[in-house]
Amino acid sequence: MKNQQYNKLASGAKSTLLTLVLVTFLSLGKSNAQAPGIVGIDHVGINVPDIDEAVNYFHDMFGFTPVTQLGPFSMPAEWKKTFYIHENADQVELKMLRAGDGSNIELFAYKPNSGSKEQPYRDDISATHFALYTSDLKATKTYLESKGVKFLSDIQSGGGDTEGETWVYFETPWGATIELNSYPHGKGYEKHNPAVKLWTASSNIELSPATYSKAELKKIADLQIQIWDNTDEQSRSAQLTELYTDDIVFFDEAAVIKGLKDLNARITQLQHQNPGFKFSMIKIDNSANVVRYYWNYGPKSNPKLISGMDLMILENGKARSLNVFLDKLPAAKK
Repeated sequence: MKNQQYNKLASGAKSTLLTLVLVTFLSLGKSNAQAPGIVGIDHVGINVPDIDEAVNYFHDMFGFTPVTQLGPFSMPAEWKKTFYIHENADQVELKMLRAGDGSNIELFAYKPNSGSKEQPYRDDISATHFALYTSDLKATKTYLESKGVKFLSDIQSGGGDTEGETWVYFETPWGATIELNSYPHGKGYEKHNPAVKLWTASSNIELSPATYSKAELKKIADLQIQIWDNTDEQSRSAQLTELYTDDIVFFDEAAVIKGLKDLNARITQLQHQNPGFKFSMIKIDNSANVVRYYWNYGPKSNPKLISGMDLMILENGKARSLNVFLDKLPAAKK
């Protein structure tokens, strides 16, 4: 859904093959690893003094679900030597938790545990931490505080590449430090359109076996047209919630836009650039919850001036992501 100013970008935006589109979505944020087969981070592991206490904590506070368990089992002396485990440690028990839409968390508990009870300094070699992403940092912090969680700082705000990000640290009952962070409308680095996009919770798009009837698809297309042709930003704001999730991610060759507010502003900008232009449907189809909507865009005198395709991935009937591909643009003026 672009205007004539994008003529120079047309050559890089004309592919509408579904296979290529799916690769674009499902590989978002991935880079070519040097080691063959590497895809990403599967889990993070942390040591805890009491595994049942830790499981209950992550389940009760965050809804994380314990899935797999190993042990307790004894460790051979050679194993302990290889992995720098104290000689008198006899047994270890492990449990893996499914942690929302991100990586898994693996808990380790050693018995007897003669390891250091002191938390490592942040500048110690191999000291680590991990962050839990939340779409509403203030609400999450307020909830955790009501449960007695100890926070180590007030909410902090970023600048530069981290503009738009907020974060805060809290402490677990056994003294580990965990970060909460949030950037529902993206970070500053995205303004510079880097070639590599960092992983975000909103880009973790999953395919599902959901099916949609012709009538349901037609309703999606009709609502899409109503939204993008509606010149009243206030009434359009209500329409957006009917078709898009609150954390909608909008992709095009110029930027990545996140959230309903910024998407609404983008539609207004498009309309100001193209007064009197309207959308019309060519066709709409789908494969599971991946929807392809083909459209024309132009003034009354030339309604097929521009054509393209919107690729939407739906979640519970609403678009969680929207990617725009251009098929035809006006010839560049000489």
